[in-house]
Amino acid sequence: MRWPWSRKPKVEPTIPDGAVRKRLRYVGKVQAVGFRFTVDGCAEEAGVTGWVKNMDDGSVLVEAQGTSEQVSRFLGLVQEQIDSPRTWIEGRLESAEAIEPRPDTRFSILNL
Repeated sequence: MRWPWSRKPKVEPTIPDGAVRKRLRYVGKVQAVGFRFTVDGCAEEAGVTGWVKNMDDGSVLVEAQGTSEQVSRFLGLVQEQIDSPRTWIEGRLESAEAIEPRPDTRFSILNL
């Protein structure tokens, strides 16, 4: 029997075969408008791992990792949310660079 409060087995972070990782910087009205939570939802839908965090300069930094198809889908989903008239977000992707994949298990919202 497994009790509800039992510890879950520890999942070791791995780098899947064929993984790519992108570092993305979004600028504009991307803080205090729910952008990090929007990005988190897009990451879950696209199946990418990584993180998102607010930066001191008012930008938002994102690292997204998955297959090239997953990362492309993630970028498209984020752009759809930026373009949506149903959001307060008024940002743009300022930079995107490919970086080395890292062991991850999930997507996280980080604090400063």
